Amino acid sequence: MRDFIEENLRKMVKIESKSEGPMEEIIEFTTSLLDDIGLDYEVIEGDEFNPVIVASHGEGGVCFSGHLDTVPIGDGWENEQGEIVDDKMYGRGTLDMKGPCVSIIATAKRLIDEDIPFSIIFTTDEENTMNGAKHVSDRPEVTDAPVVLVCEPTDMRVVNQEKGVYQFEVTTKGENAHASMPEKGDNAIVKMLPILKSLSRKNNIPAGQDEMSCCVDVIEGGEATNVIPDSCRAEVDVRFPDHFDKEILKKYLFDPIDEDFDLKEIQFLESVKLDEDRESVQTLVEVADAEMWSVPYGTEMVRFCKTNENTIIFGPGRVDVAHQPDEYIDLPELVKVVDIYVDYAKVMVDSD
Repeated sequence: MRDFIEENLRKMVKIESKSEGPMEEIIEFTTSLLDDIGLDYEVIEGDEFNPVIVASHGEGGVCFSGHLDTVPIGDGWENEQGEIVDDKMYGRGTLDMKGPCVSIIATAKRLIDEDIPFSIIFTTDEENTMNGAKHVSDRPEVTDAPVVLVCEPTDMRVVNQEKGVYQFEVTTKGENAHASMPEKGDNAIVKMLPILKSLSRKNNIPAGQDEMSCCVDVIEGGEATNVIPDSCRAEVDVRFPDHFDKEILKKYLFDPIDEDFDLKEIQFLESVKLDEDRESVQTLVEVADAEMWSVPYGTEMVRFCKTNENTIIFGPGRVDVAHQPDEYIDLPELVKVVDIYVDYAKVMVDSD
């Protein structure tokens, strides 16, 4: 089991698969692993989403969800992609979430051997649009499953709720002029500053379960040091708890702002909360001997819960090392989680 996970995760990590890039190679490699274990699958493609792999054995059973796309590798790494140090494998996607995907495939092999029904959905656009998950959310692999298990890293804690995501672009307009005569122009960057200051007041660091985070992650403006800028744009990421709806959220963010600006929505995903007393949740808590947790980030839970209320997040790895240099995952956890997934699938198929 360890050899299977280690060998194939290293190969998978060396395949670049950022969300905006080509997916042919990662799809080909992943489906070859499914071929090797004798699992039936199809690759679904469309104009509005990246390819999705849907696989199943038998009818019904737990639907295991994962994604094969990653954020860009970036700079500043001290370890090589796929390097192992002290039982930790480093590399973009080891944690988020090619490592858990390899564990899902290892789980699938054991479930096939024991003839336990299950299904798998691997998407390739989770890090940007989640449109692939949305497209397949009405398939029977999702709707007929006793539970959809989103296998994102949760440090082996059972997650029944996640924050919503609101990403937007703010643009201010001004007028060009020579920098030696600023009174002749209208500085768009200066106009942007009080807007960003107001938004920054909405940020809680660190943001707890019932608090919002609000981060300015992209800013662009100006053409030269001697030209008053006529345009400035910023992209903002907000994560919000379940007591906000969209109308309340926008009022809270923008009503205190007096400056003129243009607003463009990039993405809005609602917060999700599943009753922790549900059988699917409590069974996983018991099988995994795990604690409950609420995550500050968004996952494809928000897509699948629309058609299957029993959608839970549970997986190996610490999410605080994702999306940064020297991302890693503990290999023993990838092995341990297979036993949990197999045991949970056995119990849930009996409750189906």
